[in-house]
Amino acid sequence: MKHLIPIFTMWASAMVLAEEPPKAAPGITAVDPASLVSGSKITLKMRGFHLKEATGITFPKAGGVTAEIKEKKDSAAPAGFDNKFAGDTELLAEISVPAEFPAGLLEYVIATPAGAAAGKFPVLASATAIEEKEPNNGFREAQILAAGQVVRGNLGADKDVDVYQFPAKAGQALKVSVTGGSPLLMDATLQCYDARGQFLAAIDDATTRDPVLTFTPVVDGPVLLCVSDAHDKGGVWHSYWLTVEETK
Repeated sequence: MKHLIPIFTMWASAMVLAEEPPKAAPGITAVDPASLVSGSKITLKMRGFHLKEATGITFPKAGGVTAEIKEKKDSAAPAGFDNKFAGDTELLAEISVPAEFPAGLLEYVIATPAGAAAGKFPVLASATAIEEKEPNNGFREAQILAAGQVVRGNLGADKDVDVYQFPAKAGQALKVSVTGGSPLLMDATLQCYDARGQFLAAIDDATTRDPVLTFTPVVDGPVLLCVSDAHDKGGVWHSYWLTVEETK
């Protein structure tokens, strides 16, 4: 009998290990909004895997930035997607970014007992960031942008189109970028027209799902920039930020 006790103990331990597989580390598939703004406090939604086990969010290279987890929950599948692809949990956190934080990328780490998820949040300067204003679904309702401004927008529903008007000059080489909060769930497209509604340029997929369009107007006057989803999808995970830059 003395020899049976160690054998039984080893067998029982093996059964416990077999019944308790190691916990999986978290992963992020989408955030909303797609960018933060210096000098602001924003409720950020994150979607992904195993986020209900999160114990905290830290910013290892940024002093003064703070995060407080407000809610952790299961997440229903977005229309047209499977949760095996989109992630089945959500995390809501209140992020505070000090006014002196420079525009750029903010590194973060989400900690859980099973491991950590690391990534980067874009931070926009408060002096240049503006919010999308609805309705802006057509040429006549286009939201006017000034040079140097960056728009934080969202395709709020299926088949939504956001239209912006930018003052351009003949021979001015422009670069227009759309950066989404989820490269998995949002497939942004960008189309450009002149003030008469004549097509100028367009781009869908390039090396990523975030389109970058370069073109040079041949006449002075406003250009119309149209942001949409290639599959006509929209919703909370379709936030983005749009920039217009002059290139040399």
